[in-house]
Amino acid sequence: MNRRVCITVHGRVQGVGFRPTVYRHAVACGLTGQVANTAAGVNIDVQGTGGAIDDFLDRLRTAPPPRAVVENILVEDLPLNTASDFFIAPSVRSGDLATGIAPDLALCADCRRDIDTPGDRRFGYPFVNCTNCGPRFTIMAALPYDRERTSMAGFQMCSACNAEFTSPIDRRFDAQPNACPVCGPAIRLCHATGDPLPRHGDHLDGAAALLSDGAIVAIKGLGGYHIACDANNVAAIDRLRTRKQRPAKPFAVMFADIAGLRRQCTVTDDEVDLLTSSMAPIVIVRKGPDYSLAPAVAPDASTIGAFLPYTPLHHLLLKRCGPLVMTSGNLTDEPIACDEVDMARQLGSIAEYALVHNRPILRRCDDSVIQLSSAGPVFMRRSRGWVPAPVRLPRLCRAPVLAIGADLKNVFGITRADRIFLSQHIGDLDTVAALDFHGAAIDDLLRLLGVDPVLVATDMHPNYNGVRAARRRWGDRCRAVQHHHAHIASCMADNMFDGPVIGLALDGTGFGPDGAIWGGEILYTRYDSFERLGHFKSYRLPGGDAAVINPARMALSCLAEDMPADTGAVAARLLPAIGDDDRAMLLAMLARGVNAPLTTSAGRMFDAVAALCGVCAHASYEGQAAIRLQALAESHHGAAPAFDFEIDSSHTPFVISFAPAIRDIVTGRCTNIPVALLAARFHATVTAALAAACDAARTRTGCRTVALSGGVFQNRHLLEHVCPALEARGFDVLRHCQVSPNDSGLALGQAMVVMAQETAAGN
Repeated sequence: MNRRVCITVHGRVQGVGFRPTVYRHAVACGLTGQVANTAAGVNIDVQGTGGAIDDFLDRLRTAPPPRAVVENILVEDLPLNTASDFFIAPSVRSGDLATGIAPDLALCADCRRDIDTPGDRRFGYPFVNCTNCGPRFTIMAALPYDRERTSMAGFQMCSACNAEFTSPIDRRFDAQPNACPVCGPAIRLCHATGDPLPRHGDHLDGAAALLSDGAIVAIKGLGGYHIACDANNVAAIDRLRTRKQRPAKPFAVMFADIAGLRRQCTVTDDEVDLLTSSMAPIVIVRKGPDYSLAPAVAPDASTIGAFLPYTPLHHLLLKRCGPLVMTSGNLTDEPIACDEVDMARQLGSIAEYALVHNRPILRRCDDSVIQLSSAGPVFMRRSRGWVPAPVRLPRLCRAPVLAIGADLKNVFGITRADRIFLSQHIGDLDTVAALDFHGAAIDDLLRLLGVDPVLVATDMHPNYNGVRAARRRWGDRCRAVQHHHAHIASCMADNMFDGPVIGLALDGTGFGPDGAIWGGEILYTRYDSFERLGHFKSYRLPGGDAAVINPARMALSCLAEDMPADTGAVAARLLPAIGDDDRAMLLAMLARGVNAPLTTSAGRMFDAVAALCGVCAHASYEGQAAIRLQALAESHHGAAPAFDFEIDSSHTPFVISFAPAIRDIVTGRCTNIPVALLAARFHATVTAALAAACDAARTRTGCRTVALSGGVFQNRHLLEHVCPALEARGFDVLRHCQVSPNDSGLALGQAMVVMAQETAAGN
């Protein structure tokens, strides 16, 4: 018996080859009708036998296009008609980002085969794409997503490309960036200043030869420039570090393929799946037993950030040379360079040469970074491959909220209905250029979403650059959200959990309602409110922010508080980076409380222990001390029992003190206990203290769900111990999975808090 149905498919279903896939499934099932894009998603009108329609629906659910994300399929019966075939109807493509425009997609296997096959008309061409891969977000000027509204508008398709573009059975049907060597973009090798290079021959061969000879080359990619050099060339890496003023922070490395990566690193199956996915992020992997890249690639850690070629250009280049250091093409604290003018200004003094192309980048979008742990994936940075895909909210947002994010690792977000659209990685808002990028990116996403924010969520810190800019622009629409409240609310929303929770918010710095610097917090949290149940013991920061980049100062503060009688002697022995005169000055500062604010920061506690262990007296980048301490802990094999700690419950909030551990670590150093064991025992101590704190919080609140957030939970070793320790005590543990636990995930929590508070206030 025949049946006719209308099928509406919601999700990321435009720009990913959904209509030709529907066409092929319908023809295979012997159905008649049509498929079209609509403002809501994809609409399918099909008619045939009931069994054929059931088969068709099953194919839609089980075999959608590889890059599509189907959220739901609605089916409604219609009267029979006289349709005799199936066709793709002219579509009114949605001009609404909410229909799920795809992020930039990594090179697919079919396109890789095309450019690797001699005789194929795209052999060796660095701008191959199809509906399953290629640029989207970074080339899109406006919606609807059609070629004339992309940076491909200036490239008119040749007849062969147009034939593919208009054929429903071709995988390049409706692939907006479709191109070939006859009609598409081209590459050019030049000086990094933009000046022409007097050379002939293949530009890729030339770039590969330069890299193999030790040159530093700026490479224009999807969402901006990388700066590249040979990952085995010590002199080139040292030169790059000097010029980029990045003395120790790890560099990411691009490998030609998984086989090459396995020769250097120990890679799990899950990591391989992530590396070879359409998102193709940088994945933090462990160095292998035969690791032989230049030590300066990642001097502090037992891991490196590895990724694979995700564009045809990268693939073709890495076939000729590699592996390559690939770091973001920018000056310190500036947005990534995305055009040749910006390249010359920012990179002309860093790189010697540049491999550029003439397809404009319309949106900066840095690489995403993820690490996998036994507790699950952890975003270090969510950007290319995920943006602009939204995150679903656990509550409906009645009016649009703009969440500004934090000043470090900034990502902002804009809500609409039950989604939040999080921006690409913006970076630290420390410069005028970064603030300009932040403002322009906000305007861009507001325009794409077609919304004007009713409320603007900001951090509570009065001196954040982003906060001040928001207040100047949006005035009384702004609502301040406490930093750690936002962290825990972000984790709750990330897990679609409505609360309440016991929140463990561990990070470096967050402005507290009392004006102090928080960072080691146990919070009883709902979206609209929180109660501070406990926190890490307060220590003074001698010199304020200077103590953040000088962990030895934080160690001295701990000694002055926890070992006052022995501070001078211990500091002279274990903290040689602080000379006698400086030590006297800092101790006086601590005693008077002058330029030495109090902090409960967990990050600073890790800094102090790293300095006492002798592995980091001065930090050249954020988190360096903790990274070195984590690497030490992971290098220890065998039992690592916790040191003693104290929880003072005599007042509210209770205080967690690691003073006994500090004294034991000092004793261990003075008796030549291996520092790897001390580092492992300190991690075990933090784990035990957090578990005990959650027990105390459960006794008081009755709550058995714990949410983990804050940058400290990027520490894989700590996370892999804290989660099972809490679960063994009967807690349900929530951890981040869609956004980062660091400050780049803050906007999600800010938005949820402001929405909930407005609802509670009856607004």
